[in-house]
Amino acid sequence: MTQDEKLLLANSEPAWMYEFDLGDGVKTRLLSDELRSIHQTREEMIMSLIDRLFPEGLRGNTCLDVACNEGYFSQLLYRRGGRVKGIDVREVNIQRACAVREIMGYDPARLVFQMEDFFNNQDPPGSYHITFFLGILYHLENPMGALRRLRSLTKMVSVIETQLTRQKEPIISGWGQTSVTLELPASLALHQQTDVESNRLAAINVLSFVPNAAAVKQMLYSAGFSTVAQICARPWHNPQYVNVDRGVFLAFP
Repeated sequence: MTQDEKLLLANSEPAWMYEFDLGDGVKTRLLSDELRSIHQTREEMIMSLIDRLFPEGLRGNTCLDVACNEGYFSQLLYRRGGRVKGIDVREVNIQRACAVREIMGYDPARLVFQMEDFFNNQDPPGSYHITFFLGILYHLENPMGALRRLRSLTKMVSVIETQLTRQKEPIISGWGQTSVTLELPASLALHQQTDVESNRLAAINVLSFVPNAAAVKQMLYSAGFSTVAQICARPWHNPQYVNVDRGVFLAFP
């Protein structure tokens, strides 16, 4: 691809979710400046975990990147030796992921991108040693259905990254009788998105359910994962992670 072709791709509409260096001095145009800090934090938090869990690299391991967007994290797994499939429901994201893959010269047999709704996934149980579920949980109308599917597909470890609510104190609820109440530490907040058609980072459905940290853990356990851990951000990381407005979780079958 020539420099002019790269420039045309890098500056195409809509603006990009990820900043890719396409060579020849060309970088993709980010949707917002804060995304650079968010992705640097995500990469440092998540890939350092993968490197510790797989110190010899990912050769021989299969990986699934759900809602891969333009394929940035799929590439990180690929470069560590994994056999990777990235799926996304939006055609423009898959087109861009494939275009960047071609520019980088990556093997399309080992780094596969396809347009797919995760709820329609037909891969057999235990198909993937590693699954990534980044930035999608809070956009779903059926989060438990998705997490049960994720657990079915995961053979070794899943990484979940999500927006979180700030609710930490238990919610008090009645429970069938006037004298009975429940203290509920886990909760989901309902968000109605009005920009589904125009915002390619939004949910494909109108309603999103945003969990608090306690809910993410409870949901993952209920989906069938046996061990769940929330990963702490460092002081220099993006403020959303430091303030626990976003969180990274490891889940093991």
